[in-house]
Amino acid sequence: MAAKKGSTPATKPTSKTESAAVQAVQTAAQATAETAAAPAAETATETTTPEKPAPPEEAPSKKGATGWVVATLKTRHCDGGVCKEAGEEMRMTRGTYERLKKYGRVE
Repeated sequence: MAAKKGSTPATKPTSKTESAAVQAVQTAAQATAETAAAPAAETATETTTPEKPAPPEEAPSKKGATGWVVATLKTRHCDGGVCKEAGEEMRMTRGTYERLKKYGRVE
């Protein structure tokens, strides 16, 4: 079936052109929503309180990390076959440190 000269064939909207038009409208709507939300997001971050500064670091002390301390001995002390003399530093658990401190054997 040949088309007649001088006549224009009727164009039917195809699903591809309809979906392209719908996508264009959705994209435009998203773009306006994003631009409208962008200034609000910026002002929201400006009005929030600043993050809390990190807690001040303590000066190097006798307390170490997670249950261990480094203590200076006032008297000789042996633990697990390791003996230290008075004036030396020894690593020990917090419980041992508290017990020795109670009797005045560590600084």
